[in-house]
Amino acid sequence: MKSLERRLQAGLTISLIILMVFLGWAQISVIKELTESFIHSRLEHDSQSLLASLKLDANGNLSTVETRLATVYSQPFSGHYYQIMVSDNNDAVRSRSLWDSSLEFPIPQLGQIETVQRIGPDSQSLLVHIASYQKQKQMVTIAVAEDITPLQQELKFYSLLFSSLALTVLILLLLIQRIIVKVSFRPLKLVHQEVLDLSEGQQGHLSKDVPDEIRPLVEAVNNLLSVMTVRLERSRNALGNLAHTLKGPLNLLTQLSNDDRIKQYAPIYDEIQEHTQRMQQIINHELKRARLAGAGSPGQHFIPSKELPNLIKVLQQMYSDKSLTFNCDIMQGTLHDTDRDDMLELVGNLLDNSCKWAKNTIKCTIRTEPNLEIIIEDDGVGCSQEQLALITQRGIRIDESISGHGLGLTIVKEIAQIYQLDLHFDRSPELGGLRVCLTSLKL
Repeated sequence: MKSLERRLQAGLTISLIILMVFLGWAQISVIKELTESFIHSRLEHDSQSLLASLKLDANGNLSTVETRLATVYSQPFSGHYYQIMVSDNNDAVRSRSLWDSSLEFPIPQLGQIETVQRIGPDSQSLLVHIASYQKQKQMVTIAVAEDITPLQQELKFYSLLFSSLALTVLILLLLIQRIIVKVSFRPLKLVHQEVLDLSEGQQGHLSKDVPDEIRPLVEAVNNLLSVMTVRLERSRNALGNLAHTLKGPLNLLTQLSNDDRIKQYAPIYDEIQEHTQRMQQIINHELKRARLAGAGSPGQHFIPSKELPNLIKVLQQMYSDKSLTFNCDIMQGTLHDTDRDDMLELVGNLLDNSCKWAKNTIKCTIRTEPNLEIIIEDDGVGCSQEQLALITQRGIRIDESISGHGLGLTIVKEIAQIYQLDLHFDRSPELGGLRVCLTSLKL
């Protein structure tokens, strides 16, 4: 269980159940103890009354003064019983309520008191108070018993009533607890939504209006975003500045290489021309990458429906000498688990390559069902099977007459490997030119 909300709810639920069970047990135990204590007090009072009414004749025979005893001891099976025994006499005096029955109980030492539970007449549950006294130099044991079956029934009824009330209160507390936990975790859900908005470029930082416990995390994320944004902008600016700075000296070198004095040395002239042209292509490529990427914050996800129109607009400006038509079938939503810059470079290189070769039409398809699939195709001349085998090798160009440096499709292949995308080249059945298919390997 990784959810903090579920852990908290489970912990509070278990705690409340344990608390309710403990309170129920404690309350019933206290009530039972108080009730039995009251019965003990009454039985002890009756035992002392019996001792006071007890008479012994010269032969040690027992007799009691019935007028001093409660009439409940005279009613058969009334639930109130007594039994008196003298140590030197095996005969016992029993209350009329016992009828022909007798009580079985241990004989305590002189001056001691014991309390036991026994099954009495008519299967009654009896609480028996036993005490040994000394009267007329003889040890007299008096056992007084009371039926506690009604008490046990009352306790059982009360236990059921308390359990029902406790269960109702527990359900109400759990509902209140669930509401409190959800309200307490609501700021985290807001932060989660802000992170999604941040990844989609709808905001540049997280709100600091959060609980104190997660404010340090939000501040750390905001600081990290600020640092990454500054570094990314600095890197882009440095790359653009470097390309622009090198472009001037490179043009000068190109002009110098065309000097008649250099042309007299054909091997040197050819080598200078080759390297200056390659440097020019690399600089143009880096400037093109900066234009395609545009502005954006780090960590953003790729939104095809938002990014593709801007990318196509840039490409149409770059290839304004062609009247290119883009037919796009683009999914709505965000490509999660992707980086905006990576996907812009991947799709941008593919579209740029199609723009170089296309005559009039370029088709772009991006969908996610059942798996991610990106298809770019054009109406150019296409490639043979031998050319398709070489097309992603670094620095290889199929047609030297088309400007380029042979790195675009190689970069596409590297990005595809990072995101576990299967890269496939073939001929477009609809347009007749090159078709590039990228499909997700993840099921």
